[in-house]
Amino acid sequence: MDDDTGLDFFNKAANCAASKIDEYCFRYLCFKCSGGLKLHFITARSEIIEVATINFIQEKTKLIYGKEFTISFRPSTDLLPPHKSKEIRIAAMLQNNKKIALAIDDDDLCLQMYHSKGIPAIKWQNGMLPSKVIEEYGESIGSLLGKKGVITPCQN
Repeated sequence: MDDDTGLDFFNKAANCAASKIDEYCFRYLCFKCSGGLKLHFITARSEIIEVATINFIQEKTKLIYGKEFTISFRPSTDLLPPHKSKEIRIAAMLQNNKKIALAIDDDDLCLQMYHSKGIPAIKWQNGMLPSKVIEEYGESIGSLLGKKGVITPCQN
């Protein structure tokens, strides 16, 4: 499969109705946001699927784009590896004096990039609860886990 075919397949499949939001990650983000942090997604997804992705996030989480989250997409002409594409956008944010409290990613190269910029980062794989999160919440981890299958919107 060439790069264009792979990207086309990804773009078509990325926001399909069968896809789900990782509820534990979502709950963790809600806990973090309740402390005053703002939620900003830096995605390797192309701006070609920007509207579909924003609609997907809003539908699955009940969060409101522009109010409860923002998102940065790669330009459609950007064919860099994900960690390089994200690095450009992270550098621009840092140059504009944005503070980044935490990054969550499943890609080791992206995690290395965040760490190289002095940004704390957690590796999160869909459906798994990272040990750093378990350590952070200790005995109160039950409040993060909540009722299985129930996702409630963030309260900002």
